[in-house]
Amino acid sequence: MTMPERKFELPGIHDLSKEQEKALNLPVENPHLIVGGPGTGKSVLALIRARRHRRDNIEYQFLVYTHLLKMANDQLFDGDLDSQTWDAWYRNIFKKISKQEVPKHPPDKNNYPPIDWHRATGIIDEITEVTEQEFPVLIIDEGQDMPREFYDSLVNLGWERFYVVADQNQQITAQKSSRQDIQDSLDIDPNRVIDLRHNYRNNYQVARLAREFYTGDPASLPPELPRKVSGPIPILYTYDQGKLDILAHRIRQLSDRYPKQLIGVIAPNNKVRESYLNALKSSIFSGDNPKPSIMTFSSNIRTNIAFNRGGIVVINAQACKGLEFDTVILADIDEHIFQSDDSDRTRKLFYVMVARARERVFMFIKRNASSAVESILPTDPDVLQRKELS
Repeated sequence: MTMPERKFELPGIHDLSKEQEKALNLPVENPHLIVGGPGTGKSVLALIRARRHRRDNIEYQFLVYTHLLKMANDQLFDGDLDSQTWDAWYRNIFKKISKQEVPKHPPDKNNYPPIDWHRATGIIDEITEVTEQEFPVLIIDEGQDMPREFYDSLVNLGWERFYVVADQNQQITAQKSSRQDIQDSLDIDPNRVIDLRHNYRNNYQVARLAREFYTGDPASLPPELPRKVSGPIPILYTYDQGKLDILAHRIRQLSDRYPKQLIGVIAPNNKVRESYLNALKSSIFSGDNPKPSIMTFSSNIRTNIAFNRGGIVVINAQACKGLEFDTVILADIDEHIFQSDDSDRTRKLFYVMVARARERVFMFIKRNASSAVESILPTDPDVLQRKELS
């Protein structure tokens, strides 16, 4: 049985704020950078910009970092979105222009062969003529996750029209660009960068918790806190290892209570993702509503996830960029890799994960687990409550 529909649509032009209208109405001819923290509507602006280009018959290409974000944007867009992941698109355009396959490094631990940017740059520098006369406008979502060499190589090929939305404080990938990198590569005057500050996604309690993980990097300030209204304070649950069935029952119970809402279970690795997925699917729960859709997405399992319906989605942390859920559950946070000499990296990850939630956040940690992650968690019970789950 199909799960109930949830609100999942782009806002109308009349729903935009003045700062968003300013960012939307920038001229097509120049490169632009729009910066803002989680929930400020960067991706929404990029999609509305693409919709406007389609209406005006302006050729564009919408680029994202992950396949899952591409899927969400495709569903959110009104019509066919000309969208690709940046990596696949770049490899294709490189071959089209240079008549060569993009140079690659040996496959990494995930069997993915990264682009050899040094060799690729050398090939581009030798190209004397580009046959394509007019390049499409590039609309780039989560632009901080593309390496600087990506931008440099496109400029060297003759690209001039960019519309990049990014947040340096949401970098959770090895390949990345700072705000300064993007400005320099695209030759954007710092005074022309638009900073978005208002939070349109999170309620006060979620936004307050997310702010605890802001690293203090002034490249983009955290969004202003929404108006404070009563709501559920995020909770960290400690549970006994081997009692995952109890957690699965609680999650199913929550889904039954809010059947129109989408719950995102964000795992630190594939092992945890698979454990929670199997526990949820095998959980015996008799509620008031039909059994929710229990979905997953990974590099090996690319399920078609319906973001416009209620249900439960279990994903890895790296796949959550740019997504939005009604409730976010951070599974087994003790298994996140924590480097004491680079705690900002973990803070950024939690900043991103927590901010995916609109209304509620729950964290789960195994009892007696040895984890330094707890050192970055807030101790104020008004920000994060702690409870034992027996």
